[in-house]
Amino acid sequence: MAATKAISATHASAPLTLPNERQLVAELNAMAQKEQAIALAVQALKTGAFRHPDGRTDELGLVRITMHQAGLLAHLAARCPKQLSVEVGFGMGTSAAVMIGARRLAGNPFVHVIYDPYGLGDGRGEIVQDYLQQHFPKGFRRVVKRSEIGLAQLIDAHGPATAGLIFIDGGHQFENVMVDFVLADQLCCEGGHIVFDDASFPAIESVINYIMTNRPDYAVAQSELRNCAVLRKRGPDERQWDAFNPFEVPNRHDWEAKPGEPQEATSARQLERSR
Repeated sequence: MAATKAISATHASAPLTLPNERQLVAELNAMAQKEQAIALAVQALKTGAFRHPDGRTDELGLVRITMHQAGLLAHLAARCPKQLSVEVGFGMGTSAAVMIGARRLAGNPFVHVIYDPYGLGDGRGEIVQDYLQQHFPKGFRRVVKRSEIGLAQLIDAHGPATAGLIFIDGGHQFENVMVDFVLADQLCCEGGHIVFDDASFPAIESVINYIMTNRPDYAVAQSELRNCAVLRKRGPDERQWDAFNPFEVPNRHDWEAKPGEPQEATSARQLERSR
């Protein structure tokens, strides 16, 4: 295998190194040969529809991750250092299928908890959820609660530093994303990862900029995977009680992506998420 690509990380003593896109997709496809959940998710991402083994289908529409993002989540999930992994937002469930499948392939006991109180409407995503409930009765849990409530309760029940991987793709207003990070930070163990989807958009980008400027206990990689940011927890938060550094806030509004993001894709995502 070719050498992995080192991605520069803020406040890190060494670069946060992740495989490149080609390697991630190759690893994902290899996993799909061994795990049905991943194979079904990969097929759904390629064809636009999740096909349950019983024949039912669920159209993804515009609510989907890329193959590269799926590869990243599978890569991190396979190496999750704790029994618990967490997801904020269920959507069409392809990210959950990939992460849970990778966790089963790793061969260690696991529980994957997802917080999403709303769903997409019209029953979308329910076929994927049925599959995950049937095939992972002990490992899959979807909790119909807002993440700021559910994550706090999870910390209260299990204690801090008990999750090894947290994927944040829930509410996209700045305060929602920041609260998700604050609680994910409490849950995340040393050496664990927090992943943000939609990191090209202003509210999420602002949270990432805050972390890069104010949290030296995290290595932050905004990799070649567009629209995705990865954090690795390096150690305890040892800042002074009054520590604060100004951080950059993008001069863009609402769902306006970074330059280079296709505008038609931006508009389509905005329409889909507003339904």
